[in-house]
Amino acid sequence: MSFDINKTIALIKGGLLDHEATWRSYLGENPGWKKTAFLLVGPLIIGSVVLQVIFSRLIGGVSMYAYPGANFLVALIVGLLMAAVGFAVLAGAFSFLAGQLGGKKNFDRAFAAVALALIPGYVAGIIGALIPGIGGLISLAGFVISLFFLWKIMPMTLEVPQEKRLPHFAGSLIVAIIINVIISAVVVSTVIGNPMRGNFGGAFGDAGYNSDRGDNDSGSSGMFSEMERQGRLIEAAQSDRFDPPADGRLDNDQVKQLVAVMEKTEAARERYSERMRKMAEEMENKESPSFSDLTSIYSGATGAFSASNAEMEVVKTGGGNWAEHQWVKSQLRTAVIQQGEGSNAIEHNFGLYQKYEDELSAYF
Repeated sequence: MSFDINKTIALIKGGLLDHEATWRSYLGENPGWKKTAFLLVGPLIIGSVVLQVIFSRLIGGVSMYAYPGANFLVALIVGLLMAAVGFAVLAGAFSFLAGQLGGKKNFDRAFAAVALALIPGYVAGIIGALIPGIGGLISLAGFVISLFFLWKIMPMTLEVPQEKRLPHFAGSLIVAIIINVIISAVVVSTVIGNPMRGNFGGAFGDAGYNSDRGDNDSGSSGMFSEMERQGRLIEAAQSDRFDPPADGRLDNDQVKQLVAVMEKTEAARERYSERMRKMAEEMENKESPSFSDLTSIYSGATGAFSASNAEMEVVKTGGGNWAEHQWVKSQLRTAVIQQGEGSNAIEHNFGLYQKYEDELSAYF
């Protein structure tokens, strides 16, 4: 397979200046993922990451691959690895969920679509690292334009039904974000030694989670402040400890609290879904995004992580113990599966479940 630099330049230029025509032309070729990786993804990732690391180190611009504390070579290697893994995970999520929601599960086409849609993000990342001060805003603009392009390109790529377009888009983002956070934490903690500095440009700070902090105070003015807040939340929840009673019995207050948490969680997810539904309706027939549209898409993407993590957030911001919450759910699940049979504790816990069955039946 020979590398055609003119084709690569034409795709990048077309992806920026005449995106829909470029999308239809390239997707019409039905390229395999290896061809797309060789022709477009490889050059984009290598060029963007290498230049971002160089510019951020020499000039002090913003880069999600800066990895403070790591030497240049380590930052470069980890940056390239995480960019490649993150790209593959995103394409895989879009492909897999398309198959689950009535569209076509096709990794080759999803890989090509993600590559085309992310061109503005990669280019803006280079410019953002080159220009201190306003570089972060430029990177943010490229990021939200790429989100808008993903929204526009996926239906034509994977033939997701109109009524499933929103859950496909939001669900794919949620899955990709969660998987990338986990992989990033493992890789970066192993190579660099700071488990909370991953592929979000140091999105997870060192400060502990504070349940008294308001929603708008994440402790960071960076573009990934919501990721930082969620990172602190997860870290705090994972540190919770709970010693269950020896008899395995729940008490009424524990089950009542669980009901309250699940109801608040459902309400939070419904608010996010409704906001995304309205955004989808407003942008359905737009050919190009306004600044307001881009802001909405960016907010929706960061909100996807919050929505997926809503249950944990409800527990922690309410002063609860995440380990105890998980134990209560586990005990109730066992009681429901066994229908109250097997031990005195299971019988007792099933009786509590039946008391709140109307509220809990949707979750067990």
